[in-house]
Amino acid sequence: MRIIQCGSKDEAVAVVASMIAEKVSAHPSSVIGLATGRTMIPVYESLAKLALESEVDLNSAFFFMLDEYFGLPDSHPSSFKYFIKKHVIEPLALKESQFAFPPVHAEDGGTHYEQSIKEAGGIDLQLLGIGTNGHVGFNEPGSLPDSETRKVLLTPETIAANKDQFVDELIPKEALSMGLGTILRAKSLVMLATGKSKAQVIKHLLNHHDDLNCPATFLKNHPHFTVVLDQEAASSINLNI
Repeated sequence: MRIIQCGSKDEAVAVVASMIAEKVSAHPSSVIGLATGRTMIPVYESLAKLALESEVDLNSAFFFMLDEYFGLPDSHPSSFKYFIKKHVIEPLALKESQFAFPPVHAEDGGTHYEQSIKEAGGIDLQLLGIGTNGHVGFNEPGSLPDSETRKVLLTPETIAANKDQFVDELIPKEALSMGLGTILRAKSLVMLATGKSKAQVIKHLLNHHDDLNCPATFLKNHPHFTVVLDQEAASSINLNI
């Protein structure tokens, strides 16, 4: 595991955006896995800025989304498909055909999504956040390291943490998420954690291995796993030893 400790949130965001840009610049047809959530919004803003400055051309890349809620129409403002349209597709002037979304409206959608990833040649770089309970994607505590894309039941903690992202009272309790095994098959993993609220889970991640109560710890088995932290997220760890 490689740790990049940055002096500010802006610096951490810029580092992650540059890593995506560099991957696509080196290999224009790269397959990139994208995450959603508040942590990722400034990353996509920074990536759009790089594209505007002609430092990266994303038009030949392909993107897989990490997860999606069940029970929401695609046009719902709280769906992850809506999020990606708003923060990635429209600002970067990309085509929706460049994106694969977890097929929550299809029967056996997990199997179909796994097949789509395989047919694309696998994911070259997977972008990840981390929840305060150690979840990645919607792999909640108890998720197995060989799990694949499947329906998951969200914990009350995760539902509460995401409540302010909903514009109405329709808060799903289930999602279709890439599994830990799916994520671990990506060629490289990049996790971004910012803010004081992530300090304790980052400390746990660094100090534990293969902990079912903290799914992110299984990612440490990946040969190319990079964690990018701002000062606050790194405030409970000491790397100067």
